[in-house]
Amino acid sequence: MLTLAIDTSNIPLSVAVLADQQPVAQIQTACAKNHSTTLMPAIDQALKLAQTTIQAIDRFVVTIGPGSYTGVRIAVTTAKTLAWTLKKPLYALSSLAALTTPWATATMDQVIVPLIDARRNCFFTGFYRWQDHQAVTLQPDAYLSAEQIVTAILKLPQEQIVLAGQLTVEQQDYFQTALTNKKVQIAQGLATQPLAGNFGLLVNERHLVTDLNALVPNYLRPTEAEANWLKAHPDAPKTNYVEEV
Repeated sequence: MLTLAIDTSNIPLSVAVLADQQPVAQIQTACAKNHSTTLMPAIDQALKLAQTTIQAIDRFVVTIGPGSYTGVRIAVTTAKTLAWTLKKPLYALSSLAALTTPWATATMDQVIVPLIDARRNCFFTGFYRWQDHQAVTLQPDAYLSAEQIVTAILKLPQEQIVLAGQLTVEQQDYFQTALTNKKVQIAQGLATQPLAGNFGLLVNERHLVTDLNALVPNYLRPTEAEANWLKAHPDAPKTNYVEEV
């Protein structure tokens, strides 16, 4: 089975072709470029390196957020279009779960806390543990302040904590200082990025998208335009304006 996996949920861009669960080609960047212009060339290059074609792909895997509004939307739109055009199945993953795969074979009882910077000292985060080759969600993905994340971690019974994601030196220092009662490991190198070549480890049938039209990005918070509109119209009914568009 050939899988094309893509992620553009944040600054990194990751595209991989997998044969069964083994990556045979991967394109990885981590610079602030426009994913709308680089994603399709990256897909084309990955297919050429894998010596295959888009028509030969059996399934598509994409991260649907949370993360950058624009970044998430680019990957989701591209994956939906390819799946619909080629009539192939699409699987949707959490962008946060995608950051946990470097610890898929860990043997100790540890909690992986993926972090995506959402600005203003807030993060998109979730609590995960790998068990029996499965990523188990301990706490659902959420939009939390750094202080709320620390409070939640300190309540965990596990002592071993992994902070995954691209954190600045200042953010690393903050969490290290605030979590002195825990044994904290902070991801380094490629382990800070989503690696599309590992996405096969996450996919199972519950991730299958049964209605392509209904699939929308998981932003976890309103866009700035939505927030400003709701602030100006506090009595308006609450609804998902992004989905309706």
